[in-house]
Amino acid sequence: AQVAAALPAYELGEVLGRGAFGLVVKGRHRELDRPVAIKILAAGTDEAAASSRAEARLLAALDHPHVVRVYDSIPAGDLHLIVMELLGGGTLTRRRAGMPHETACAVGLAVAAALGCAHQRGVLHRDIKPDNILFDTAGLLKVTDFGIAKLVEGSATTASAVIGTPRYMAPEQLLARRLGPATDLYALGVMLYELLTGALPFDPTLPPTLLAQHHLYTVPTPPAGVPAPVAAVI
Repeated sequence: AQVAAALPAYELGEVLGRGAFGLVVKGRHRELDRPVAIKILAAGTDEAAASSRAEARLLAALDHPHVVRVYDSIPAGDLHLIVMELLGGGTLTRRRAGMPHETACAVGLAVAAALGCAHQRGVLHRDIKPDNILFDTAGLLKVTDFGIAKLVEGSATTASAVIGTPRYMAPEQLLARRLGPATDLYALGVMLYELLTGALPFDPTLPPTLLAQHHLYTVPTPPAGVPAPVAAVI
């Protein structure tokens, strides 16, 4: 009811996803008949409210065909609502099984282009992984979930905490050290390794401390069955 009252121009639909961040629900703009996704964030504290506003501003500034588009940002009491384009083509997680090498390379190029746009504007994503890569109904790839993105001050920034998904995290991110564009590229490299081989470079079932040690000190096995030039890039 609180969300509906804040968005009178929209019809609300089913829940599309939920997590520590809050909820994402489907919606439709009544006048334009445009389907949307509405991200509902808790904004009960000044810090949380500032974070949700920052995410909306970051996304609005990243005008790129491979970055999810934001249509509106609305405070609603102890909530903050971000109205975004609806991506009905599912996640990369759902699409990756049996993906041809050519398609995996195309995914890598599209994500790299989106990250290039973000990095040029001083934004680090910090959580590149298949769950955060979505597709629209026409199959166009979009990088989403800039909820933990961080603005880079100067050439690099220091992580205030270890935030992200450990199986894709760069060594400097695991150690809460200085981050830069290479932090996102490391995660993209891990994701491409997984897309091309069907397995992660390190066993994701390892205890977190041991998994971190592998990311820090172990050189992964070259990706098997991958053409040498592509393997070299990864």
